[in-house]
Amino acid sequence: MSDRAINKGPHDMGGERAGAIDTTDHGMKFWEKQANALRSTASAKRIVRVDELRRAAEDLGDQYYKLDYFERTTTALRTLLLEKGIITESELTAKMAEVRARFDVPSAPPSPVKKEAHR
Repeated sequence: MSDRAINKGPHDMGGERAGAIDTTDHGMKFWEKQANALRSTASAKRIVRVDELRRAAEDLGDQYYKLDYFERTTTALRTLLLEKGIITESELTAKMAEVRARFDVPSAPPSPVKKEAHR
């Protein structure tokens, strides 16, 4: 195996079999609409750029394949907002607890993709 094959990211599928593509429109769940709106707003306000979102998603490594599209993009947005100091981990944790309490949602287990922000 060449060094290039070893260092390929999840986005780099050139020349490989990708398998069948599901073209069914599954619609968007409520949280996916909210996450998409947040990402769109952050992009429109130039807080994040598409290339940054792509890099953050590609940095997920093996988790990239285990997450659905909106889980990947939301995790990438989270990473960028933390990296840029727009939010802190403690602010995010507190807000998530507040929202869970408001909607009587049990605490979620720790995220398998949560990473410390690089500062």
